[in-house]
Amino acid sequence: MTPPPPPPSWFGPRASTDDPAVAALLDQVAPARTWQDIGGEFNLNVRLDAAPPLVLRVHRPWATRGRVAGLRRLRERLQRVGIRVAQPVPILGRDLARVGGRWAELEEFVPHVQPSPSQESYLGLFEALGRLHAGLRAIWEPDLPQPLDDHRTHRQLHYWLGFTRRGLGAGAEPVVRRAKLLLDELGRARRGVELPRAPIHGDYKLGNAVQLSDGSWVNLDLDFVRIRERLYDVAASLYWASDSGANVDLRELCDAYDSSAPEPVTPDERRLLPAQITLIPLHWVATAGFMGGVPEAERAMDAAEAWWARREELTW
Repeated sequence: MTPPPPPPSWFGPRASTDDPAVAALLDQVAPARTWQDIGGEFNLNVRLDAAPPLVLRVHRPWATRGRVAGLRRLRERLQRVGIRVAQPVPILGRDLARVGGRWAELEEFVPHVQPSPSQESYLGLFEALGRLHAGLRAIWEPDLPQPLDDHRTHRQLHYWLGFTRRGLGAGAEPVVRRAKLLLDELGRARRGVELPRAPIHGDYKLGNAVQLSDGSWVNLDLDFVRIRERLYDVAASLYWASDSGANVDLRELCDAYDSSAPEPVTPDERRLLPAQITLIPLHWVATAGFMGGVPEAERAMDAAEAWWARREELTW
């Protein structure tokens, strides 16, 4: 049997505190070993119980020096226009440190509360998203390298589906076939329409946006900030709001975004919203070859088809 292809050269697992290189860095920045892994799906985030407390972030291998340094400058500019983010802190006298083939940085730890999923909390989240889009537009400089995994639409997803089929074998054929059919249908729905492009967050949801004790919002995990159709941010946030289990009114959430965004959602964006939401789980189908397996791909495919089946209900 032909072995599956190796993952792309830029792909790699989340860093671990068990890695000798990471452990050695922790010994330097937290010699008293007063630290705690506070999670993160992509990056290792370690809270250092210093005074004041800090967060050590060790990035995935694909994050280049230019990308990480650019995000540090972006966070500083956002803070200057009133958008609350975690501020960068020097690490060992430098902006960045190299650890085991990855880049690491320090930032302030922002004490916060995690709102429970509800219509009220999501209304606040979508207003915060509109304000973040306004802030990103105000301070954007076109020198930030794009992330490698930037969730491009059809061309990249077709490429990754081929990888999934080769990597997972014959058992993945049915779900890959379903995904390609749906991708083609989404492409036809999109044909001839140009959507507004703007700087976006890329993964805006509860947990990546949290509240301070005064009720204001703090924006975290800007790893996927980039120029893209701004509808992608709205669609992804709607997906996560619906998936949270809370009883949410998606139309009201869109209205909350409109109330604070630089420009309200356009008629074309509202028409293509179902297609953009459908692309969120479809991305997970396409990447199951190196981030999951056939069962995960099938569950994501079921979710994508369910969202697309609701397209008339979701077109306002």
